[in-house]
Amino acid sequence: MDKKTFYITTPIYYPSDKLHIGHAYCTVATDTIARYKRLRGYDVMFLTGTDEHGQKIEAKAKAAGVTPQEFVDRIVTGEKGILDLWKLMNISNDRFIRTTDDYHVQAIQRVFRKMYDNGDIYKGKYSGKYCKDCESFWTETQLVDGKCPDCGRPVQDAEEEAYFFRLSKYAKPVQELLESGTFLEPASRVKRTCASRAPASPGASRWTLIRVMWCMYGSTRCSTTARRWACTTTAMMISTNTGRPTCTSWARRSSASIRSSGPPCS
Repeated sequence: MDKKTFYITTPIYYPSDKLHIGHAYCTVATDTIARYKRLRGYDVMFLTGTDEHGQKIEAKAKAAGVTPQEFVDRIVTGEKGILDLWKLMNISNDRFIRTTDDYHVQAIQRVFRKMYDNGDIYKGKYSGKYCKDCESFWTETQLVDGKCPDCGRPVQDAEEEAYFFRLSKYAKPVQELLESGTFLEPASRVKRTCASRAPASPGASRWTLIRVMWCMYGSTRCSTTARRWACTTTAMMISTNTGRPTCTSWARRSSASIRSSGPPCS
């Protein structure tokens, strides 16, 4: 009889600096669940990794006088880096994914091109209140005392080129899927998740793909790069190429990969 499968992932962490106790807490909690499921006889896939793209990393690398890749390599694979930390803590992850992995970049390019060719993505401009530290746009109503609702820092008016996803094409079936049963658990998160997916403009959901220049994700324009929620969600899509159930998360920093002898998208 085949074993039941169980998939679990931490968020993929943003290596703009050394990790802290919050990252350790999340990873230990995930590790505990994975170990418990293995003891129950499940075939477990436990994922963790790093999200290595963003303005903050680009700026910190420039200040340190190194390339962004060199900067994240120090934090992830360098002495006393993330991989050393998880080894020290005996974390039992099956796979560690980095969004700078070659196979991941190639898969992003293919997915982006297919969506673009299907008319699911179109180019436009987006303007709003921008928090540089969080790399997030906000509306006036989302601000708290005129400041970023996440970090409390000042925001500034900004406009940028962006690709928009035609959410209206899929909004109804996705919402029905989320609200119909156990696809997303716990149930208390369903309403919040549906609300958070509300588009910034009618029928569209914005992906900022142009801002960071150092990773050539988008083949439609050589200077484009997929923003965190694009690349990490795609990581989950390409990671379940082994017949295991697909685990889809709407959290913009969630990710996944697979246990295999080679790249899942080769």
